[in-house]
Order: sequence, then C-alpha cells, then structure tokens
Amino acid sequence: MSSGFADLTVQAHQLVSEGDLTGAERLLADALSDADPRPDNASPELAEAAGLQARVLVALGEPHSARGWAAFAYAAATRLFGRSDERTVTAAATLAAVLHRVGSDARAARLYSDVIIELTARDGPESQRVLAAHADLATVEYARGQCEVARDRLQDAWELHREVYGDGHPSGIKMLAKLGAMERDCGRYAEAHEHLTLAEELCRQHLDPDDPLAAQVAGLARAAADPDHVCPAPPPPPAPAPEPPPARTTPVVPAARVPPQDEGPHDLPPYSPPALDEPVETPLYHPPGRAAETAHVPTPRTAPDADADALDDYPWPPDEPADQLWRPGADPLPPTVVGLTGDEPDGVRRVPPAPPEPPSRYLPVHVPRPPAAERRTLPWLPLVVLGVVVALLLGTIAVIAGVSRVDDRRDTPPPATGAPASSAPPPTSAGPAPSTPAAAKPGTPPGSFTLTDRRDSIVLSWTYPAGAEGPVVVAGGRAGQPQGTFATLPAGSADYIAYGLDRTTDYCFTVALVWSTDTVARTGPVCTTRRR
Repeated sequence: MSSGFADLTVQAHQLVSEGDLTGAERLLADALSDADPRPDNASPELAEAAGLQARVLVALGEPHSARGWAAFAYAAATRLFGRSDERTVTAAATLAAVLHRVGSDARAARLYSDVIIELTARDGPESQRVLAAHADLATVEYARGQCEVARDRLQDAWELHREVYGDGHPSGIKMLAKLGAMERDCGRYAEAHEHLTLAEELCRQHLDPDDPLAAQVAGLARAAADPDHVCPAPPPPPAPAPEPPPARTTPVVPAARVPPQDEGPHDLPPYSPPALDEPVETPLYHPPGRAAETAHVPTPRTAPDADADALDDYPWPPDEPADQLWRPGADPLPPTVVGLTGDEPDGVRRVPPAPPEPPSRYLPVHVPRPPAAERRTLPWLPLVVLGVVVALLLGTIAVIAGVSRVDDRRDTPPPATGAPASSAPPPTSAGPAPSTPAAAKPGTPPGSFTLTDRRDSIVLSWTYPAGAEGPVVVAGGRAGQPQGTFATLPAGSADYIAYGLDRTTDYCFTVALVWSTDTVARTGPVCTTRRR
C-alpha cells in the first residue's frame, strides 16, 4: 500500500504541473478513499498524499473539503518527522491557509507564527519563504481586524524583500499590491494610490504582458475599496496628568495663637520679689485663659513636673537668643544667677553643651584595679594532691613495662649470621596504571558506525570520539534522495533508534559530530538493503 501511494503521488504531481488540477484531485481521492483515517497509523507516503490533496482542493476553491486532509497530513507529519522537519513545516503552512479560508483565523495565525519560527531557524530571516510567511500572517491579522499590525508587518516584509531580491521579483510585487489594497480599505487613499501605481509600473518593467500576476495587479488597482471593512477605533489617548497646585508666594509657617487686637500684647506683669516671711496670696503669673490656682509658697525644692509644664506657656521674648532661655531641667544654674545681669559674676561661667560625639570604638576602657587579697583557704589543694597521686601511678606502670620489654629482648635468640635483623615484607607488584585514551584530533568523525535493520525500526550505533564536547546530529532519508535531520543528540551520545519508517523502503543515514561552529565531522552513509 505504501509504495502504491508513492507512485500515485508522483502521478498527481505531474498532473498538477500540467495544470490538470481536477484530474489530480480525482486520482488522489480514489486512492485515499480506503486509507486508514487515523494519523497515528499513517505512513510517510500517506501523509504526503493527504497534504497534496489538501493543496489541490484549496486551488480548486474547496477549502472546506480540504480542511480534513490538511489536518490529517499535519498530525501525521508531526508524529513521523517532528515539528522542525521540512515536511511538517509544509503541512503546517497548508493547514494555516485552509483555516484562513474557512474563517478560523485565530488558529491560522498561531500556525503561521510557528511556520515563521521554524523557517527562520532553517533558512534565515531574509529567505523568500520566511518573507512570504510574514505576508500570509499579515493577511490573517488584517482579516482579524488588526489593521495597523498587519500593514506594518506587510510593509516591513516588502521593504526587506525589495532590498534583498530587487524590484522585479514576483513575490515582492504581490506583497506591494496587497499592501496597497489594505491601505485603500482602511481609508489611506494617498498611500494606497502610491503603492498600487508602483506595483503596476513594476509589472510593466519586469513581467511579460500576458503574465497572470500583471493582470491580477491591474484588476486590484482598479477595484473599489471594500465597503464592509471597518478598522477598529484607535484607543483613546491617555488622560493628561493633573497639574500641580500653584506654588505659594509666601511660606506658611505654623505659629502660636495670634491674640486679637482688643486683647493687647502679652506683657509680663510687674514683679516684686516677696519677703521670705511674707505669705504670697496669688501666683506670680496667670497665663491667659488659665484659672487661678491655690496660693503656694516658693521653697528651695525641685519643681515637680506640673511646675515645669506651667512654664511652657510662658511668653518668652522673641528677640532673646534660644541658648539664653532657661527651662526647668535644661540648665543647672538657677534663673536668679543667669540672665539677670549683663556681665557674668565672678566664678560663674556658662558652659555651652558639648556637641554629641560618635561612640569611640576603644570603649569600654580597661581601668586597672589592685588585685584582691588572696583568700586564706585553698579549695584547690585536694585537686593538686589527686593529680600528684595519678602521676605517680602512671610512672610506676611505665617503669614496669620498660623492665619487661628489656627482659623479653634478652630471652630472644640472636638472628643467624648473615641474615638481616629484620626483614621487610616483599614489595607487592603494582598493576599497570589505568591509561586514559588520548583525545581525538578536532575534526574526527564518530567511529564504528553501524546500522541494525529491524524492519519496524532502525538502530544506529557509533563511537563518540574521546575529548569531544559537541552535539551529535543524526540525518537520514530515503535511498537516493536528500537527507534531512532526524535528531540532535547531546554530547557523548552513541546510539539512536528511528521509528515509524516504511518497512519496504530503503533508507540511508549519516552521523555528524559538531566540534565547533566551523568544524563538523560526518561519517559515511550507511544504508539498509530491504529491496535486494
């Protein structure tokens, strides 16, 4: 069955190249009617035939009929070859095109993104296939309403294609025409006219008059804008930041209560010091708004906290320096001595407070003190006596042991004449030290490359060169056809098993060791012999 699918696929390709799409579709439909519909059981030939059938149905304008075969081919290729294989990437691009035509644009956009990633890693960002995939993704984004993103992507792809491949390449002209049509539908008529006119001029310069692309570009340039297309409204601009409040011209300084004009200034009442034997009927000063307190007699005692709090309300003169003000607990000198005369009395000096100093790293300071008198009692004397007794016992035991050793030596007969007094054990012969294999020369390919054919799988074995540190790349394909990468294995790998291959087709494999970015060593191809 597998070889039959391979022959039918070749015939279908020939019909497609001749332009007979209907004949190719009938040939593939008859062959695929009895195929197993499960992708897990598909062979490489069946997956290739299903993918070709999907592409033919899309070209015939039947995307809904092509959807099933496109999904089948992509699932089978992913299982058989992996996501990075050339055949899987082709199947993913076909499925994305089919999904876009049936209206599943979200999944189509995801598939086109995967295709761009894989093709960029394989061909580079400037390859024609990568730029064409960007153009297809822009078409899907435009259909989803992402107009600005789609136009920017398509314009970047066209400008890079023009720079690399020139003005006359058909793919670049097609991108330019699509860009002009998008801009016309979005209401950018000046830009659309410029790009569509340039596309027609490039067709006249570089294409034949009867080229189908020239006719398509001419028809697209003369078409009207799509009346059903509506670009999404741009997001509203961000709200402006609130303006800061105007700066005040005069600073606002929190002050004490300002008395009204009729209250008058807060002047100190006249003060006459009472005699020591004269009782004081009223306090020296009543602050405004405070009730009169009971009379008290000033005595030379430490003022309580209440008295200290009472002085906080005293209206000290504003022009007096702060360091001359006296508060309870702030100055050791009483107010009767400091501040009453202009000159300081003899023997009285104000000591300004010393600025705070950082703690010294030498503190605390050791102050030597005379040793305390020794106590008459000796509590450690019993311990000393016990230590002397233990030492005597140990010495006695050592003497006895030495005497016994001397007696043993006297009783031992002397050795025979000519024989050494003591013989050392014969030296044991040491075995050969394990030798480390010498490092292989850079550029040495894997050695002893063998192939074991199990029909349903193929086992590859090789020898990893000593001293190498690079990964191993396993490549293979059908006999007589170009090889593709099967797997990239970590450094030190020495075997690989390939599954899911056709049981009647011969395959050839090579193994390459990546020494560096410039040095890759490959083995010779090893092939199966199934058809002999």
